[in-house]
Amino acid sequence: MTDQEQTGNDEEESEEEEFELEGFMSREEGATVLRRLADGVENGSVELGGDEGTVTISEQFEVEVEYEEEEDEAELEVELEWSMGDGAPVSAEEESDEDESEVAETSETEADGEE
Repeated sequence: MTDQEQTGNDEEESEEEEFELEGFMSREEGATVLRRLADGVENGSVELGGDEGTVTISEQFEVEVEYEEEEDEAELEVELEWSMGDGAPVSAEEESDEDESEVAETSETEADGEE
Protein backbone atom coordinates (compact mmCIF):
# COMPACT_ATOMS: atom_id res chain seq x y z
CA MET A 1 0.00 0.00 0.00
CA THR A 2 1.36 3.48 -0.82
CA ASP A 3 0.19 6.91 0.21
CA GLN A 4 1.35 10.24 -1.17
CA GLU A 5 0.36 13.52 0.37
CA GLN A 6 1.15 16.97 -0.96
CA THR A 7 0.11 19.96 1.07
CA GLY A 8 0.70 23.68 0.81
CA ASN A 9 0.94 26.01 3.79
CA ASP A 10 -0.61 29.48 3.40
CA GLU A 11 1.79 31.00 5.94
CA GLU A 12 4.84 29.68 4.11
CA GLU A 13 5.27 29.43 0.36
CA SER A 14 6.97 26.04 0.61
CA GLU A 15 5.32 22.78 -0.36
CA GLU A 16 5.74 19.57 1.56
CA GLU A 17 5.76 16.31 -0.34
CA GLU A 18 5.38 12.99 1.36
CA PHE A 19 5.57 9.43 0.09
CA GLU A 20 4.97 6.48 2.35
CA LEU A 21 5.27 2.77 1.68
CA GLU A 22 3.56 0.73 4.32
CA GLY A 23 2.29 -2.83 4.39
CA PHE A 24 2.95 -6.34 5.60
CA MET A 25 5.73 -8.32 3.93
CA SER A 26 8.13 -11.13 4.61
CA ARG A 27 11.68 -10.54 5.87
CA GLU A 28 12.90 -11.38 2.36
CA GLU A 29 10.58 -8.80 0.77
CA GLY A 30 11.56 -6.21 3.40
CA ALA A 31 15.25 -6.86 2.74
CA THR A 32 14.63 -6.38 -1.00
CA VAL A 33 13.04 -2.97 -0.34
CA LEU A 34 15.97 -1.95 1.90
CA ARG A 35 18.55 -3.15 -0.67
CA ARG A 36 16.80 -1.14 -3.39
CA LEU A 37 16.87 1.95 -1.15
CA ALA A 38 20.54 1.36 -0.23
CA ASP A 39 21.51 0.99 -3.90
CA GLY A 40 19.65 4.20 -4.73
CA VAL A 41 21.33 6.10 -1.90
CA GLU A 42 24.72 4.88 -3.09
CA ASN A 43 23.94 5.91 -6.69
CA GLY A 44 22.48 9.31 -5.70
CA SER A 45 18.79 8.80 -6.47
CA VAL A 46 15.92 6.62 -5.28
CA GLU A 47 12.94 5.73 -7.46
CA LEU A 48 9.77 5.83 -5.41
CA GLY A 49 7.86 3.69 -7.88
CA GLY A 50 4.96 4.20 -10.24
CA ASP A 51 4.13 7.85 -10.89
CA GLU A 52 5.73 8.96 -7.61
CA GLY A 53 9.02 10.05 -9.22
CA THR A 54 12.64 10.00 -8.14
CA VAL A 55 14.34 11.51 -5.10
CA THR A 56 17.85 12.92 -5.53
CA ILE A 57 19.99 12.09 -2.51
CA SER A 58 22.47 14.63 -1.13
CA GLU A 59 26.17 13.75 -1.04
CA GLN A 60 26.04 14.01 2.76
CA PHE A 61 23.09 13.65 5.08
CA GLU A 62 22.12 12.95 8.66
CA VAL A 63 21.22 9.33 9.51
CA GLU A 64 19.00 8.33 12.41
CA VAL A 65 18.32 4.71 13.35
CA GLU A 66 15.72 4.31 16.08
CA TYR A 67 14.51 1.15 17.77
CA GLU A 68 11.46 1.23 20.02
CA GLU A 69 9.96 -1.71 21.85
CA GLU A 70 6.64 -1.73 23.62
CA GLU A 71 4.75 -4.52 25.30
CA ASP A 72 2.93 -5.63 22.15
CA GLU A 73 5.09 -4.37 19.25
CA ALA A 74 8.57 -3.29 18.18
CA GLU A 75 9.57 -0.67 15.63
CA LEU A 76 12.84 -0.08 13.78
CA GLU A 77 13.03 3.19 11.86
CA VAL A 78 15.76 4.39 9.52
CA GLU A 79 15.66 8.08 8.59
CA LEU A 80 17.88 10.03 6.21
CA GLU A 81 17.68 13.82 6.37
CA TRP A 82 19.31 16.63 4.38
CA SER A 83 18.66 20.26 3.54
CA MET A 84 16.86 21.36 0.38
CA GLY A 85 17.20 24.60 -1.55
CA ASP A 86 15.17 25.52 -4.63
CA GLY A 87 13.81 21.97 -4.86
CA ALA A 88 17.23 20.30 -4.89
CA PRO A 89 19.47 18.81 -2.19
CA VAL A 90 21.92 21.26 -0.65
CA SER A 91 25.37 19.83 -0.07
CA ALA A 92 26.94 20.18 3.36
CA GLU A 93 29.52 22.54 1.80
CA GLU A 94 26.82 24.83 0.33
CA GLU A 95 24.91 24.77 3.60
CA SER A 96 28.08 25.69 5.51
CA ASP A 97 28.74 28.59 3.10
CA GLU A 98 25.16 29.84 3.62
CA ASP A 99 25.52 29.62 7.41
CA GLU A 100 28.80 31.59 7.29
CA SER A 101 27.15 34.19 5.05
CA GLU A 102 24.23 34.57 7.48
CA VAL A 103 26.63 34.98 10.42
CA ALA A 104 28.60 37.63 8.51
CA GLU A 105 25.40 39.53 7.62
CA THR A 106 24.23 39.41 11.24
CA SER A 107 27.62 40.66 12.47
CA GLU A 108 27.60 43.53 9.94
CA THR A 109 24.06 44.52 10.96
CA GLU A 110 24.99 44.47 14.65
CA ALA A 111 28.13 46.52 13.95
CA ASP A 112 26.10 49.09 11.99
CA GLY A 113 23.70 49.39 14.92
CA GLU A 114 26.56 50.17 17.34
CA GLU A 115 27.77 53.19 15.36
